[in-house]
Amino acid sequence: MRLERLDLEEFRVYRRATLEIPPAGLRLYGTNASGKTSLLEAIYLLATTRSPRASIDRDLINWDSNDEFELAPYARVVGRLIEASGADHEVEIALVADASRPTITRKRAKLDGRSCRMTGLVGVLKVVLFSPEDLNLVLGSPSGRRRYLDMSISQLDRTYLRALSRYGKLVERRNSLLKDLGNGSGRNAEDELAYWDDEFTTYASYILAARLRYLQGLKAEAASAFQRLTESDGQLRLDYAGTVNLPEAQVERIVVDTMADAQPLVARAVGTQLRQRRQEELRRGLTLIGPHRDDFLSTLDGRDLSAFGSRGQQRLAVVATKLAELAQIITLSGESPVLLLDDVLSELDPEHQDGLLNALGGAGCQIILTATSRDLLEHPALRNLPIGAVGGGTVRLNGE
Repeated sequence: MRLERLDLEEFRVYRRATLEIPPAGLRLYGTNASGKTSLLEAIYLLATTRSPRASIDRDLINWDSNDEFELAPYARVVGRLIEASGADHEVEIALVADASRPTITRKRAKLDGRSCRMTGLVGVLKVVLFSPEDLNLVLGSPSGRRRYLDMSISQLDRTYLRALSRYGKLVERRNSLLKDLGNGSGRNAEDELAYWDDEFTTYASYILAARLRYLQGLKAEAASAFQRLTESDGQLRLDYAGTVNLPEAQVERIVVDTMADAQPLVARAVGTQLRQRRQEELRRGLTLIGPHRDDFLSTLDGRDLSAFGSRGQQRLAVVATKLAELAQIITLSGESPVLLLDDVLSELDPEHQDGLLNALGGAGCQIILTATSRDLLEHPALRNLPIGAVGGGTVRLNGE
């Protein structure tokens, strides 16, 4: 799969812009705040319907949008995709904001010119994003690592994406009920919670089983990639830190069985542990187990990388994890994602630049990468890619 064209209207610094993207990809350079990252952000938005860096969608809309007409600010991002089979698609996301408040009043998705749900757009275009902020996969919060897993798996599994949406609402509703019952309303807690526990168990077990199955492949690929990058005997491990206790033998079954067989195994464990922790949940007014409280950890030779790893080791562990994500997408979907590298080369020494670019070049994917200096993009492995300068809300390719 590759991205053939990107159209932007009122997106970040871009008032109007069209970028034709060659099959192999592009090298883009420009100063900080020139709009390089915004181009990759727009592509990631089309793939996942989420920004990788904005906490609120209003930040994606140019702040001068429609000022001259005193109309609602808006932004529009459109991508034209070409599949390996030759089939083409057009994906679009449009945002409309409240003119008087920093809120979004409408977020619309289209696939091939027809309106669709946001979930219908996720995974049509598949991407893997490399950025300096990825260091948070080691140093950041559990919520950031959960979000990374969720975005990666959602590009491959629409059922997972729908389960996540329903699960988030169930946790909110169940927490509210636990608080009410814990305050001594006089109602029967078991009767009140029975329905919500059944629903919670169904969706929690699917999410947890999917994460365990995905992480099994990710950890093997990441360990291999780390050894190739470092040429050392150090063992990188990615391990799921779950709040639902599952025996090792059961986890092994979950990752090799079909999802239809794996989900009931997880569901039994979830249901049992909900009952065991009932009084504690009522006392605290919180759902204490489930995917919303889980994490995954990176260790090197058994030691927590966030506490004991050097900055170089941490950075290479993240690169290895991203290379593993790339391998997982290709293996599980049979498609090559678009690779987005946002000023990553400046974070690596020449030896590890070589290792990363050689690994990416061998994947046969379209690559779009950015840097603050053209010199950083002159690596021999990149010379087949057209190069362009970004600035002032425009992109100028060589020869234009």
